[in-house]
Amino acid sequence: MWTDILTELSGKGLGVIFGLVLGAIGTWIYGKWKRYHEHQSILRGDARETVVIHHHLVETAANKTPAKLRVRSLGQAELVSVVPNGHLASEFHRRAFQVTQRDTLISMEGAEGSYLLETLTNFVCDRVAHSPFEHDLYVMAPCCEPAGLAEYQPITILLIAVADLALFEAWPACRDMQVERGSEGARILTLMELAKRFRTEQAKIASLRQAGKRTRYVETMYILDLALDRRSAVIPVKDVPWGRFEDVLKQMNLE
Repeated sequence: MWTDILTELSGKGLGVIFGLVLGAIGTWIYGKWKRYHEHQSILRGDARETVVIHHHLVETAANKTPAKLRVRSLGQAELVSVVPNGHLASEFHRRAFQVTQRDTLISMEGAEGSYLLETLTNFVCDRVAHSPFEHDLYVMAPCCEPAGLAEYQPITILLIAVADLALFEAWPACRDMQVERGSEGARILTLMELAKRFRTEQAKIASLRQAGKRTRYVETMYILDLALDRRSAVIPVKDVPWGRFEDVLKQMNLE
């Protein structure tokens, strides 16, 4: 009887050891594959697993045209932390890959887009809601400027004062705007598209409300009441090297 018991335990023990070894090998292979994938993402500049918040400061000239654009980061987090719902995080990631050089704004259409906007609002407010500065109305919308426009491609939450966004409706004024980094010319183009959509969307919402109709899922960007620090150090600015964006300017019928 004891011989049978020892034989049985010996057989199970070998099975357990084999399972542990197999699991360890599988974990090692997965870890190596994940590191390789992350390394390749770095080489491509793909940072869509990360969500960053950018605050846009606009300085105007004497004639009230935009003269300087300064972009300030308000923090970042992993996508899975910003959007805890696994399905929504996957959907947000998928939509971030649908952007083009001509259209860098991430689609917030439909029920999932509305839910994502609510989630992004909570993330933004968690980071900046307790700031002791003057309140203003800010437009919030996500974008992802793809390769060809930006060296790195994170998911970016745009924050810009409503009054400042209106300055991006005319290309002649935007063309002469100065920036701290030449690559921020792409952000000017993104804000121009955002300004156009914002005006159209607000007009549609006002029309629906006046007609007594619902505006559910119409909003693809939110207007937030935030208290953000509008101060900045005096960092040298320069003209945008628009030559590097020649193809996009042609697609947008700007040049």
